[in-house]
Amino acid sequence: MKIFNKKPILFIRIMLVLISAILGFLIGKEYWHNDFLSYVGLLFGFTIGFIVVSVEKSMESISTKKILTGGIGLFIGLFIINYITYQLFKFFFTGSDLGYITYAFVNFVAGYLGLIIGLRVSDDFGVGVKQADSKDLQGGSSGWEQCRNYKVIDTSSLIDGRILDVSKTGFIDGTFVIPTFVLHELQHIADSQDPLKRVKGRRGLDILKELREDKNINIEFTDVDYPNIKEVDAKLIAFAKERNGKIITTDFNLNKVAQVRNISVLNINDLVKALRPILLPGEIMTLLITKEGREKNQGIAYMDDGTMVVVEDAIKLVGSELNVVVTSVLQTSSGRMIFARINYDKEQAAN
Repeated sequence: MKIFNKKPILFIRIMLVLISAILGFLIGKEYWHNDFLSYVGLLFGFTIGFIVVSVEKSMESISTKKILTGGIGLFIGLFIINYITYQLFKFFFTGSDLGYITYAFVNFVAGYLGLIIGLRVSDDFGVGVKQADSKDLQGGSSGWEQCRNYKVIDTSSLIDGRILDVSKTGFIDGTFVIPTFVLHELQHIADSQDPLKRVKGRRGLDILKELREDKNINIEFTDVDYPNIKEVDAKLIAFAKERNGKIITTDFNLNKVAQVRNISVLNINDLVKALRPILLPGEIMTLLITKEGREKNQGIAYMDDGTMVVVEDAIKLVGSELNVVVTSVLQTSSGRMIFARINYDKEQAAN
């Protein structure tokens, strides 16, 4: 992956402004033969160079697709208006100031309209591809679908690690995208002075390495950045909105903000909750009692997915594997809790 180096770009920008200023000075001196107007030309050239650099810098956050379609629209607009109106202005406004002003104004309007139409075509084209993807599901994945079906991976999901197991199952299709600012944040965490953060960061880098090495997982890296946005979460949202992608995360706050911005989120925690087995009162299962409960005579066991099970009269059976019967299920804001009792009929039959 190539890391974008800003120093050469900064040098080129400075040189462009200086050359524009020098050319403005030389043009003023050549055509006006006046020292004062020569400096006016220098100021004018400097201003033009500065405007060009400002426009170019603001385009860093604009996708290549929009720049391309906008440029095509601008070219077509100017080409058509010049082809149609050139003869008209040549015969009716030759040599008049009004003719030059009108001709320049018409070109400006045509170029503006071409640029706006090109940008809108870019947005509509992206939506059209997204709609076409759903139609292609019956006939197999197309190349466009795979390119457009972006899944933007957040730092938290890499540190969590479960994204690797989920992606290997094949339930998440499309292309995983890792922006540079996510890599930088992950590297910053891995270099932290806090031992816990350092372990988490290195775990995220290890998961990322395994994702790259899996040939069945399509993963891409991009150097797109948003210099005007400081927060990584805000950059992720801007990137996902620009690419019509979905964010894969375990971050609760990012999940909520993305939903407010109408961006689809694939939350690993929500997936885990959805895949938990549905238990009803009366169902029987075998569990290992791991510790004492808070209330009298209670024992605590855990299911494979981490769900806590409170077993009555099991306090003296810690470390034993028991057959239990579900008595009730309690859903709380922090998760699900299951209450059970010992299935004495099964225990007696086993003995």
